Amino acid sequence: MKEKTKKTTLRCAVYTRKSVEDGLEQEFNSLDAQREAGENYVASQKSNGWVLVPEHYDDGGFSGGNTHRPALQKLLEDVIKGKVDIIVVYKIDRLSRSLLDFTELQGVFEQHGASFVSVTQEINTSTSAGRMMLNILMSFAQYEREIIAERIRDKIAASKKRGIHCGGTPVLGYASDPVTKKLHIVPDEAEVVRKIFNTYEEIGSLAETVVQVNRMGYTTKVFISAKGIRHGGKAWDTGSVHKILINTLYAGYVKHYKARYEGEHEAIVDRKQWERVQALMNSHSNGTSVRKSRSEVTPLRGVVFCGHCRSVLTPTYTNKGGKKYTYFFCQQHSRNPEHQCPLRRIPSGELEGMVLTLLSGVLQTPMLIQETLLAVKEGQKQKIAELTRQETEIKKHMQKLKDGLIDGTTDFDEIKSTGEKLVVIRRDIQAMDFTISTEEIMLAMQDTHALWKELFPAAKLA
Repeated sequence: MKEKTKKTTLRCAVYTRKSVEDGLEQEFNSLDAQREAGENYVASQKSNGWVLVPEHYDDGGFSGGNTHRPALQKLLEDVIKGKVDIIVVYKIDRLSRSLLDFTELQGVFEQHGASFVSVTQEINTSTSAGRMMLNILMSFAQYEREIIAERIRDKIAASKKRGIHCGGTPVLGYASDPVTKKLHIVPDEAEVVRKIFNTYEEIGSLAETVVQVNRMGYTTKVFISAKGIRHGGKAWDTGSVHKILINTLYAGYVKHYKARYEGEHEAIVDRKQWERVQALMNSHSNGTSVRKSRSEVTPLRGVVFCGHCRSVLTPTYTNKGGKKYTYFFCQQHSRNPEHQCPLRRIPSGELEGMVLTLLSGVLQTPMLIQETLLAVKEGQKQKIAELTRQETEIKKHMQKLKDGLIDGTTDFDEIKSTGEKLVVIRRDIQAMDFTISTEEIMLAMQDTHALWKELFPAAKLA
């Protein structure tokens, strides 16, 4: 058996990660320290043919609990493309704190001939001992992550029981003290909150409250996120007003799941009024103002828009007299009753019928038919190639089993099951070996209703 030629040059990529963004603005931060350690390690292995790739793979402000990190994804792409032979990190938890995620990453590395090295833990996955040590350390890393998460949850629960607000999206009417983190009232914003509660209690209609608040010239809370992005400052709609009316903070409470506790912050709304508003909203719970629309499964979800105001058309349904009616409605009008749009709702059957009529014309264009034919043939070719590859592997395995009959290492049941697999594969190859014509593609595309049903079996024309 011919041995593989060992690579004389091993391209090394240093990956760094920091969970929080604090300190990244410094001239020499944690990412720089990790990179320096990795580069020094690569330099120490120069005699073994290790060279550093120029690309930087740095994830600042990303958790190790998942793999949704831009630099990590770029690293994986380069590994798959064969641009990286060794991944170097300061510690294994820089790459991932999840054992499941790390196992998947390691699978990608091994599949494309890449190794993994931890500078401070002397782990090299090119050896069996290194792989064993890696699995042990990753188990401890995941355990540590779960313990930290559990402690954070317990701390939040304990803090809320003591009435401490634990952050989150800034709330209209309050601001958080940068030092003590305690909530204090913002007078101008608090006045808007009181106006919303008073208006709703007086009118008793969520939709009409939205109209009145917008006419007063008030907007949602304006704030700048930690990443410097401006949020809020928009007109009110039913959803944003509803969130204000049900927020327990305004009555001086702190909520934790279904429980609520006496808060250390000052209330903006009188508790008796807050309770009256909750009772009023509960009495209107059967109305369309506060009820969430029931969504309907449809392939047109998110792709059809109102021709008058360009708002998205949302699918929903209703039951009347034991019969189900599905339709699309203008989402903007449902959120803001003052929104002037002549389109209120349209039956889903009519809308899907119009789409099918337009689709039938598009599907009959010569260019699309030709492209479809080529795509079918290419898919057929790829499927046959894959089945043929599987057939070859099964035949090789069958030959090994037959050779094992001599020394008695072969199980007859395994020979039987392997033979059955071979029969199925050959049958599939034969079934895929067919000829399709342009006329057959044209006939298939003429029946748009059948095509629609095939593509979207859950959707039914009303």
